[in-house]
Amino acid sequence: MKAIKSHGKIVLLNFLFFQFIFVTASYSQSALPVGSFGVWDRGAVVKDFSDPNVDFIKGIESQEQWSDCEAIKDSYNFSQFQADIDRAYANKVYVRFSINVGPDAPLWMYDNDTDSTNNPYPQVQKITTSGGNDKPGWPIYPQYLSTTYKTYYYRLIQKFAEFLRSQPEEKFKYIAFVQVKTGCTGDECAFKGNVDVPANDIPFAQWEQFRVEAFDQFKKYFNDVPNRRIPLTFNNVDPDKEVLANTWLMSQVDRSIGFGLKGGAFNRGIHLNDEQSFAKTWVPYLVNPKGLELFSASEMDGTWELKCFQTCPDISFYWCALGGINTGLSCNDLNATSLTYVLAHPSCIETFRMFTRYAQQVYPATATVGFCVFHEGLNAANTVKFPVKDYGNQAAVRSNIQRYLAIVNSPKYKNRGALAEDSTSVMTQGQVAERANLKAYNDVGWDINEGNIERFFSQINPDSTSIGLFRVRGSITTSSMKYDRFARSFEHSTGKDTMYFKFDPELFVDAKPKNLNFKIIWLDKNAGSTWSFRYKSAQGMKDAQQVTGIGDNNWKTVSFTVSDAILDKSCSFGSDCMLVNTDNTDDIFNSIEVDFERMTTGINDIADDKPTSFHLFPNPVKSVLNWNVNANFEQIKIYSGSGILLLQSSNIQIGSIDLGRLPNGMYFCQFYKGKQIIQTEKFIKE
Repeated sequence: MKAIKSHGKIVLLNFLFFQFIFVTASYSQSALPVGSFGVWDRGAVVKDFSDPNVDFIKGIESQEQWSDCEAIKDSYNFSQFQADIDRAYANKVYVRFSINVGPDAPLWMYDNDTDSTNNPYPQVQKITTSGGNDKPGWPIYPQYLSTTYKTYYYRLIQKFAEFLRSQPEEKFKYIAFVQVKTGCTGDECAFKGNVDVPANDIPFAQWEQFRVEAFDQFKKYFNDVPNRRIPLTFNNVDPDKEVLANTWLMSQVDRSIGFGLKGGAFNRGIHLNDEQSFAKTWVPYLVNPKGLELFSASEMDGTWELKCFQTCPDISFYWCALGGINTGLSCNDLNATSLTYVLAHPSCIETFRMFTRYAQQVYPATATVGFCVFHEGLNAANTVKFPVKDYGNQAAVRSNIQRYLAIVNSPKYKNRGALAEDSTSVMTQGQVAERANLKAYNDVGWDINEGNIERFFSQINPDSTSIGLFRVRGSITTSSMKYDRFARSFEHSTGKDTMYFKFDPELFVDAKPKNLNFKIIWLDKNAGSTWSFRYKSAQGMKDAQQVTGIGDNNWKTVSFTVSDAILDKSCSFGSDCMLVNTDNTDDIFNSIEVDFERMTTGINDIADDKPTSFHLFPNPVKSVLNWNVNANFEQIKIYSGSGILLLQSSNIQIGSIDLGRLPNGMYFCQFYKGKQIIQTEKFIKE
């Protein structure tokens, strides 16, 4: 064991002594590459992608209004999209697309008078709105349900698909996905504000039917094609609220392509309501999926410039990034003003470098890092943790602010720094209203995330072995550090002197850990206070690191490597390792991060029935990789040079796989029979 100064992806690959690990999840060859997961540039901020300060940015967004794409009927102008494709290709980053429709439709389609006989072509009725959340920039809306509007809209979808699919192969592979938009931008509602003529409003059931019909058109032109299929993303497809849309997605989209969803808005705010339910619904499809595999994308909008977020931007960006990770967010699309701010602040750069690193940990068997970031949220919907009779005898309903206040003001949590700094009715509303109107941070909410932010490395029974802390070093100001918002601590007075942790059981299925590189962030609050990190070795329990504080009240990082751990979950509570309080003083921790370096074995040892005349061709390959083999393979998997699973196919009888969407570089492929690796080969994509 030895201290290390830095950490990162340290999986070392040597082709002559190399074995990839078995992955239990199935990853489609047409799915969004995991290497594209991370932070994206939504506002064309980055001019030089070779700048090391932007190494965490994986893609760009390209968005246009229908009125710009078709200013003249049947004359389609996709020149801005082409410019963005060229930019993505030049910088070897991915690009996502969308066209704003509805109120952004071109004016030529609208009938300007009541005489329907003087129109050169079929036209669409104008709908106007006022009041409510009416948008001045959208004075008119189309009559979505009319046959005429649908004809024009569907034609746009077709032409856009044809344009993207006609790109040269070297550029097409950088096209990531297209966002489906049916109404107002990405909000997927028909109107903003109140429809002035009630008869023109669209009932929810009819609107859902319209959306599903539009989904059919996107599927027809982007997915139901013989080649060059492009994944789609969808918003507002909640299984409880948008039942028809959700049912369509789950039953109609080809699972070999998969689809993306808008990953909520939990990357835009801290302790937003309904985060826990969202994560429970969608994360099983986003992280280590066992059946249907999805990806998700969400953007940072103007929320970051509002008062609550601006309480401390460093804290807000950090915990919003972790909110995205907690809900399985794949692509975090930062708008121009937020990314400009981030790139001017080193702490924020590190926050989003962390996001990209964490977002790419999708499958445990190929993960390069696991993490546990300590956090507690006070969820007023949880009547087991917060029984009604013990917390003000207030009814556990969303609208009951008094229950929220009874929880957060109870001595147990108030003494740990918990507050409801904005106790107005906004705290009970949906996340859109919360983000817009909250003036300060709240530690209590409805259906908010309760526990740590973890992936492949988790704390066992956190609330019974540690305590959650809020505002760790006092009141939050603009100069507070990002780690000051939440933490976990020992509590010696109640016997909480050990925190227990375990690794995901699929992490080391076929390749045992060679080195585990730990990074622990902790608050050095008390001079002389001691703690240790302990694990099981062949010689018994061992301290990997013993730490003594100097009491300067600064956040510090302890790094060390463990190379002899026995990870069999045979320690207390089924744990693999633990943080131990070695005196009577309570120590405080922000997070534990573990980088994995796995053992490797020679490929000649992996199977007895290795083909004797096997070869890949062409190699180097531009698009389609072929193989000749007589053995009965069942599966092929493609890995990046850093060991990340990118593509997988069980349709190996055709003797080829399309790699056109992969960037240039070195890759490895493995062939399987059942769970056994039959062959591993290296190839170059150019």
